[in-house]
Amino acid sequence: HLASGLDHSIQPPVPSLFTLKIHDPRLEELQGISVPDVRLSLPTAHIHSEGALLITHWGLSGPAALRLSAWGARVFHQHNYQLALTVNWLPGFREDEVIAHLKNERGIYGRKRVMAWCPFEAMAQRLWQRLVLSAGIPETTTWATLTRQQRIRLAHELTAGRYEITGKAPFKDEFVTCGGVTLDEVDFRKMESRLVPGLFLAGEVLDIDGLTGGFNLQNAWSTGWVAGRAIAGKT
Repeated sequence: HLASGLDHSIQPPVPSLFTLKIHDPRLEELQGISVPDVRLSLPTAHIHSEGALLITHWGLSGPAALRLSAWGARVFHQHNYQLALTVNWLPGFREDEVIAHLKNERGIYGRKRVMAWCPFEAMAQRLWQRLVLSAGIPETTTWATLTRQQRIRLAHELTAGRYEITGKAPFKDEFVTCGGVTLDEVDFRKMESRLVPGLFLAGEVLDIDGLTGGFNLQNAWSTGWVAGRAIAGKT
């Protein structure tokens, strides 16, 4: 409010770096399962992220979810945190490659039940079993009896499963705010306002937000240090 009252342009502040609330039977009772690498996408906004993912009681967390919330902070806010999400649990594979891979398993592990054998090492067995059932494949189906249509459905579930985000995590635990004073109105050599001489701006009052990993703290420390030196006349 102070900066706005001094004629600074303000990008409206919105939450960033939050986890995703999703109620979906495919994720129920899988809390605690982590996947080392997934690709999350917001199809309507053409935004995606990759990284590790953690399934929680309320939905999805971990680096991939937090990155998506950072890249799409304003899109999430505009849609009241209700958006369609696609998950590629195997980001190193396209859907057609997974179909071919599943067909190959048929010749190698024909007598094994599909539910009992996951051909993708990084995927937790319980998650695999849930996705197999979600693709409409009965528990008794063996690799030898897996039909072409079942392979296509399973490959789609693995690489482009659709989920509905219904909100942010219920604990209001977002880490940072996206928005603040427009950056071209600040002299970063001193962190001084270009509009109001003698006014110094640092940290989250600026329109700067980074990913997890200490970047937001570093922004606060670095801009505060530069501003402090300028105020003390050491620049």
